[in-house]
Amino acid sequence: MAGGQQPMNSDSNSSAGHLPPERPVLLLDYLLRIRRDMLAGRLAMHIGEPNVEHLVGFVNGYHSCLISNGIKDEEYSRFFEWLRDVKKEFPGEGWAAKYLRDCHGDHEQAIRKYLDFVAEFIALHRQ
Repeated sequence: MAGGQQPMNSDSNSSAGHLPPERPVLLLDYLLRIRRDMLAGRLAMHIGEPNVEHLVGFVNGYHSCLISNGIKDEEYSRFFEWLRDVKKEFPGEGWAAKYLRDCHGDHEQAIRKYLDFVAEFIALHRQ
């Protein structure tokens, strides 16, 4: 190679942790990670203070980023349809407003309700 550069092999990058994951981390997988961290008391590392609008912004931003990078997240679309059509838990006003009302204004409980639905959907649809 020109300039005495050595070609990089996968071993030199993988040991340093610089290789991207084999597949992108899709939205529901990341939401499961947030749920796991929330149960361990670490929700703030993902969205700051517990606030349903913060999570809505995170979800919308993450999904938009996937789309912008040409990544189709069909599982998230199926989750959205399941939440709306099967669970009847995605009204026109959006999940955040409904869950916050259902949880008497408790943002953390409303977020937990949403993330529990994510976990339920994954348990039912991934075998």
